[in-house]
Amino acid sequence: MTKRGILLIAVVVIVIATLAVSGVFKHRTPPAPEPVVVQPEKPDITIAIDPGHGGRDPGGVVGDVLEKNVNLEIANRLAELVDAQAGLKAVLTRTTDVTVDNRLRLQLAEGAGAVLYLSVHTNSYDDPSVHGAETLVDDTRAKDGPSWKLAEAVQNALIAATGARDRGVKKQGLYLEHTKLPAVSAEVGFLTSTDERAKLLDPAYQDKIAQGLLQGILDYLHATGELKEQA
Repeated sequence: MTKRGILLIAVVVIVIATLAVSGVFKHRTPPAPEPVVVQPEKPDITIAIDPGHGGRDPGGVVGDVLEKNVNLEIANRLAELVDAQAGLKAVLTRTTDVTVDNRLRLQLAEGAGAVLYLSVHTNSYDDPSVHGAETLVDDTRAKDGPSWKLAEAVQNALIAATGARDRGVKKQGLYLEHTKLPAVSAEVGFLTSTDERAKLLDPAYQDKIAQGLLQGILDYLHATGELKEQA
């Protein structure tokens, strides 16, 4: 082999070695993909709905009309509306005609992680001319506290939805004192009023009541920041 050939081979070897050292011939590992961060879904806001009375406790009785049944009808309608709302979930303290201790109702709501407690009732009085809707707050609650704010939101929306006489928000000694949850009792009308009883038994009017109660809940949740307004 000539000197020129040997020199050429040497040059080629040097070039290849240089390229190898510089990493040109190294296997290149593709960069790892950016990790995908999956945001956990925000848990639903739980609303406790209590159909007042039940089982051995009929509540108000007018003829063959039992308050416990009317309460359950309205509460079931409200629960359906709550469940249809994005981000909300309803929990009922009873779904059938059973006796449930009042303290247990509150414990069920708390155990379910509810952010508020709404008890549904119909009213009675010995004067059949008395009518209208009112919302009750336990008399241990501060007037500027969450329960009063919830009661005002529920009362205002209930009246707007039904057109019932506005009997306002009232305080009363209630079993609701045994929970720290914002808690109110909506008295949606009087069974002892002939005209109002007919409405309370009408499914269409029950829907109006449920819509009003739902709107009150939504207004309260928006005001407190628990639920953001939809864009």
